Amino acid sequence: MIDVDGWSPEPVETAEVIDAAPSAALAGVLDTEPPGTELPPLWHWLHFLERPAQRELGPDGHPLAGHFLPPIPDRRRMFAGGRFRVREPLRIGDTVTRRAGLASTAVKQGRSGEMLFVTVRHTFLRDGAEIAVEEQDLVYRSGDAASRSPEVSFEAPDVTTPWTLPVTADPVLLFRFSALTYNAHRIH
Repeated sequence: MIDVDGWSPEPVETAEVIDAAPSAALAGVLDTEPPGTELPPLWHWLHFLERPAQRELGPDGHPLAGHFLPPIPDRRRMFAGGRFRVREPLRIGDTVTRRAGLASTAVKQGRSGEMLFVTVRHTFLRDGAEIAVEEQDLVYRSGDAASRSPEVSFEAPDVTTPWTLPVTADPVLLFRFSALTYNAHRIH
């Protein structure tokens, strides 16, 4: 049984000067021109990166321990979704503070057992003013690796927006993107 009673990690703040180099690198991966001074939506994923040592990673590439990782045995993590609201874009050269906090937890029963849903809220501040908020929904399972569900297929919705860029995600592009975001999870 998943029990996270009493688990209530305090918020964490990190400040960073938004550098142009990561955006130039991602533009190269996407075969497009680098943005001007304003980052496009979700390009903040190139910033505020955690860089754990290799010895600190689990077999799936995620850290074994961390501030917002729940205290459950044999933990496996999956990204379940998220939301991103931008009041003002992050800009190259600005000092931005990211305040990360635990927004919610919920234990739910699925076909394959109990799951812990965790929402972490990242609030981005410039000169003390909120400029963007991202919420990430993560699902944690505990238990034997043999109980993993089969791979799920996904068909992207047909959405046309001004910042849409058609991309074919081949292994080389995925490797380069994972390197830019410092994401060692085995699915990448």
